Amino acid sequence: MRTAFTVILPAAAPTIITGMRISIGIAWLVIVAAEMLVGGTGIGTYVWNAWNNLDLTSVIFSILMIGVVDMLLDSAFRVLERVVAYNE
Repeated sequence: MRTAFTVILPAAAPTIITGMRISIGIAWLVIVAAEMLVGGTGIGTYVWNAWNNLDLTSVIFSILMIGVVDMLLDSAFRVLERVVAYNE
């Protein structure tokens, strides 16, 4: 266990964080798409309802907000990746 926590995990951590960084963008896309299909509450439902009501301003604003949130999540994971990779 000591070897795992002092050697293996620190060596694998940058790769793990990179995988999480890639998957968070895909997960965000799937969540919004699922909300569009299933309905209920959420930004996907809001975009779908705005599209059906031909409220293009709300649709464009919502798409921009989805992109901004994804960029913020990616930036947070990029910072975490740098901290983990260069923490020697």
